[in-house]
Amino acid sequence: MKNTRVYYFHTLNFTFKSAQTIQVVKDYYYLSKLGVEVSIYGTFRNKNDYLFIKRYLRGSKVKIIAKEYSYWNKLKLKIICLSDLLKDTSKKIIVTRHYRKLATVLKLKKYGLKVNIFHEMHEESFPYLFKKHISKENIKSLFLHKDLDSIIFTNYSQQIFFEREFEVLPSSFSVLPNGVEIDKFNNISMESNFVITYAGGFNSWKNVDLVFESLSLLESKYTLRISGGKGDTESLNYINSLTSKYMIDPSRVNYLGFIQNQNFPNEVLNKSNVLLLPLGDNIQSKYLTSPMKLFEYMATKIPVLGINFPSVSLITNDKIFLSKNDAKEFSENISNICETSQKNLDFKSMNELAAKYSYSERSIKFYNEVISVFS
Repeated sequence: MKNTRVYYFHTLNFTFKSAQTIQVVKDYYYLSKLGVEVSIYGTFRNKNDYLFIKRYLRGSKVKIIAKEYSYWNKLKLKIICLSDLLKDTSKKIIVTRHYRKLATVLKLKKYGLKVNIFHEMHEESFPYLFKKHISKENIKSLFLHKDLDSIIFTNYSQQIFFEREFEVLPSSFSVLPNGVEIDKFNNISMESNFVITYAGGFNSWKNVDLVFESLSLLESKYTLRISGGKGDTESLNYINSLTSKYMIDPSRVNYLGFIQNQNFPNEVLNKSNVLLLPLGDNIQSKYLTSPMKLFEYMATKIPVLGINFPSVSLITNDKIFLSKNDAKEFSENISNICETSQKNLDFKSMNELAAKYSYSERSIKFYNEVISVFS
């Protein structure tokens, strides 16, 4: 929209090794294609990673402000962003994802800054659940503040959780789940080879243990292809510890390390027999996550098995296979899927659903439901 600029007020780690950075950079790259100018800022530890992101954004309306990582540079970037915001005479929208940044902008608006404020919800958006020193009432007052224009939920389950926690919904909100670049996954297809694949982070709440425990219950013809973590020694040691813990023959586990985003579909997913989305028995997994890998999985022609939590089921309906968070049932589902003939699998409806969550579609919805309403 002409003379409108979106400021994403969160310090990013400029590498595509960060799922958060991938989500933000791609969300706002596609939004900028609709004519919206966007400013993002952050730090980098590896200049090549930063330059890769700059190349990805080339030709877009996304302004990227970056400094080499240090505590002081993070502070300087916050000041630069606020300075740009105060000097900018165009119509301004600021998006926050951390409660402290939200509190800062609300104070500025109270003292006369003309800006629309949107708060984007993610796994960390209810911090009082994980940090005892944070007050639930304080967070509630921020989320329901009269000067907060709208909340952006990134999963339908977050909306449910918000209402359950605070017994009320915000006066204005949109549900905009994470996106997927559909065209990069169109030609990714299955092979009946008993290769089960997991890709993603190794955070404890993602429950990678479930994959290894399930593998230990399957016949030796089943092998695991796994990618993610940081791709470093610590990640390899983690994989080896799980292999040992569940007494799995190491030859059945193929750890690919961290695969760059542009190579991920072909090098990790292609020719798998089933794609796995484990999640743990915790609040982040059940309600707060918007699993990026789920959307990417659904854009392929490979069966997907996830955990039957609201964060998954409210997105997928009946388009993927769902299991309890139980290794025995999870392994039985894997076996049943791998033994199913490909002609009996429906990828068309799964792909059509994935297309509704593309970055392009998300941007159009963001523009129509959020930006246009407040501009």
